[in-house]
Amino acid sequence: MNQYNLKGIYKDIWLSLENAVVDRNSGFHTFTLATINNGIPDTRTVVLRGCDKKNNIFSFHTNNKSLKIQDISINNKVSALFYDKTEKTQIRISGIAQIFNDDSYCKKKWNDMSKQSKQCYYQNIDPGESIDSPNEVKNILDDDISKNFTIINIEITKIDWLYLSYSGHTRAKFISEDNFQGKWIAP
Repeated sequence: MNQYNLKGIYKDIWLSLENAVVDRNSGFHTFTLATINNGIPDTRTVVLRGCDKKNNIFSFHTNNKSLKIQDISINNKVSALFYDKTEKTQIRISGIAQIFNDDSYCKKKWNDMSKQSKQCYYQNIDPGESIDSPNEVKNILDDDISKNFTIINIEITKIDWLYLSYSGHTRAKFISEDNFQGKWIAP
């Protein structure tokens, strides 16, 4: 932990995200995504599926019929909240979301996914629709890529990092306009 070194903190943020993509036990493997729906913040938990430090991007997969797609289509500014209880670290990220659906990028990711993961995108009823019983929802796997499989990439504009400690919290922010150099801020 580089609690008092801005460059080390920035490096640790990316190492934590890279690890969380492959380690489902990482506290950062799932995160809370916030979008705006009719002027009201709307949050949900999603799974971190990729990160690219060179391009300042992280990504998740979703169903193209989900409400978050509609939200992002109207307002692509999003916020993500990561928290790892073991590490006592919170990472808040603001960014610009980009939707990828039914393209070569999706096809490559699709081919790397497990059969179990693919089943989520063959649901017979769209996410968020009212149903009489959970038994109505069925997943029928097809060999072809689902038209509902979508990747959301988020280009990072700001990172707010907070380390919680009984001896005193530490907080820093990194913004794209400063090339993510980092600045200390009061916790």
